[in-house]
Amino acid sequence: MLTLTALIPFFLGLSELPGDMTFVLKIFVLMTIIAFVTQHLGKGPLAVLVIVVLSWFIVFDYFRFFGGVYVLYMAVTLGFSGILIDFFFVNPGSGQANEGGISNGKDFAARQSQIQRMMRR
Repeated sequence: MLTLTALIPFFLGLSELPGDMTFVLKIFVLMTIIAFVTQHLGKGPLAVLVIVVLSWFIVFDYFRFFGGVYVLYMAVTLGFSGILIDFFFVNPGSGQANEGGISNGKDFAARQSQIQRMMRR
């Protein structure tokens, strides 16, 4: 039988979720730094020094700033920001049909036939 006292540890564990997500994000930032430096400098001692300095500066000292920048960078890289830009800025849900666009397949077929007639002339 499930009681309220059995659910208390579950709900208390939810408060640890932001800390866990920050830890996971720091791991991804660290992996990105390592991949970037080894791709540009190789695997020599200079690369290890640069990895250590960048990791300390970005992951531990100024993560409140660089964590948000990294999330924004990943959103741009993965294309999520393109979806948001299209959704909010290109056609911001005005509720009206686009007069210049193609509304259905018949409209598209009619335009294609007009183009073909113009090309024959």
